[in-house]
Amino acid sequence: MSEYNLFYLVFLSQILIISFYYPGKIYSRMKYVFETYPPSAYPKLYPKPIEVYERGRRNYRNINLFILITGFVILALLVANPHDGDVHNAIATGYFFAQMFPVLLLDLGSLKEFKMMRNANTRTTRKAELQPRRFFDFISPAIFTIAAITYIAFVLLVVYINQFGFPWFGGYTNIVMVTAMNVFFLGVMLWHMYGKKLNPHQAYEDRVRQIKTVAKVLTLTSIAATLFGALSISLSAFEIRHFLPVFMSMYFQLLAVIGLQAYRIDHTNFEVYKEDSLVT
Repeated sequence: MSEYNLFYLVFLSQILIISFYYPGKIYSRMKYVFETYPPSAYPKLYPKPIEVYERGRRNYRNINLFILITGFVILALLVANPHDGDVHNAIATGYFFAQMFPVLLLDLGSLKEFKMMRNANTRTTRKAELQPRRFFDFISPAIFTIAAITYIAFVLLVVYINQFGFPWFGGYTNIVMVTAMNVFFLGVMLWHMYGKKLNPHQAYEDRVRQIKTVAKVLTLTSIAATLFGALSISLSAFEIRHFLPVFMSMYFQLLAVIGLQAYRIDHTNFEVYKEDSLVT
């Protein structure tokens, strides 16, 4: 199988996983929440009329459907008119960002919802857990160690490759970029761990679980991104860069699967959204 056909197969997988399976799971969870926890019984969950949320759910479905159809059109055009690897790289990357656009809209919408919840929250009596928050209470030391070892291995690889003076190699800029990425992830992680609670009604156990999920997702993303950076350098060094689009598409799918964990709602305590519930 040529690298072209292999890319077509993997890109088809990218289309189906990120624009069909991924949004389908989120759409089903929205429907489940609306039907199981209606505004009549859980008014604190809906600072806006339910019609607004139903419309948002339909818009989310329609946007993803448009992106899904667009992906099939792009794939058909690629099969009919083969292009080189650089074009495949650009298409896989650009399409991935388009696929993530609906998720970005959801996250921005959630931030607005939390702000409205805080503004509507007039209760002055609050319960708070006074347990100290330690970093490794939220992230597995084993996973964090793997991330650190992966980063160190990447740095050593860059130092090793740099001595050969390849004209295509970005040198220590690669270390700067990966370091900046990891510092950003660490900052987001610490903000979630020690920052202000965004959702005023969220139960303490749910917040702890959410922080653990965010920390796990960010750490796994760091590992995946660092490994992909090392793989990209290695493919170029061994002059098999033409397989990079295949691995890039696979990498994007892995990021999507990792990120989907952040949208799980099982074990969530929805009782805090009832009218007579106490703020935790």
